[in-house]
Amino acid sequence: MSKTFVWITQWTVLTVAALTAASPVRADDLRPHEITYHTTFRGFSAGDLRLSLIRDEANEGWIYETRAFPSFLASLVVSPESLERSWFRITAQGVQPKRYALTDGGHDPEHQTELTYDWAHNRMSGRVDGKPLDSTLEPSQQDVNTIRLAPVVDLLAGREPSEYPLLDGRTIKHYTYPKKGAAKLQTEIGDVDTVIYESERKNYDGTGRTWRYWFAPSLGWLPVRIEQREDGRARLTFTVRSLKWTDSTNRPATP
Repeated sequence: MSKTFVWITQWTVLTVAALTAASPVRADDLRPHEITYHTTFRGFSAGDLRLSLIRDEANEGWIYETRAFPSFLASLVVSPESLERSWFRITAQGVQPKRYALTDGGHDPEHQTELTYDWAHNRMSGRVDGKPLDSTLEPSQQDVNTIRLAPVVDLLAGREPSEYPLLDGRTIKHYTYPKKGAAKLQTEIGDVDTVIYESERKNYDGTGRTWRYWFAPSLGWLPVRIEQREDGRARLTFTVRSLKWTDSTNRPATP
């Protein structure tokens, strides 16, 4: 998965820290939901992206799905039939993937990826872009889908997002999440207070692409804005368009 806003005053940092410390939450506060982001690439509309979190009751876990609804031009790069799905569970350490699958909706094996995580033996096996893969798992390793949710679960548990190993293609890369401050954002679902974290390669030297997340404590720490940044500017931007809670809890959906 491939991947600084505005520096804020010390007073604001202390205020956010006090707020989050006064309202601790737990990893089991994770709730099924469907969140849709509008996507822009260098300022041009690229369509929408929908992330859905579903309880996997039969296996005492979760399923996380990503679907793209590209604009006409973006559909030349991203298939509207593509589907990315992860099966995972939550442990005391955070998100632990169990299985990952990616398809572009076609039948070409070069566009299919499927992986199984065997944590009992610390092995990962399957196929990436149609080619066999069998390798050792690292502690807290994520796939390109669950790494979007791992920081959310850690924040829900009262932990700072940590270092996450990620299988990117066929290579393991390590990403860290330094805090960058706080901001109130105007979004399509209302004004939202957020805490900003940056996702960057371990030992980042200031060059290359990074990801920036605006996590919203009032919305279960879900990000309401995500940016892929390059040379200090947003290259790819995701802004929240809608959020719907899909569990049975009596809580109104956000339009």
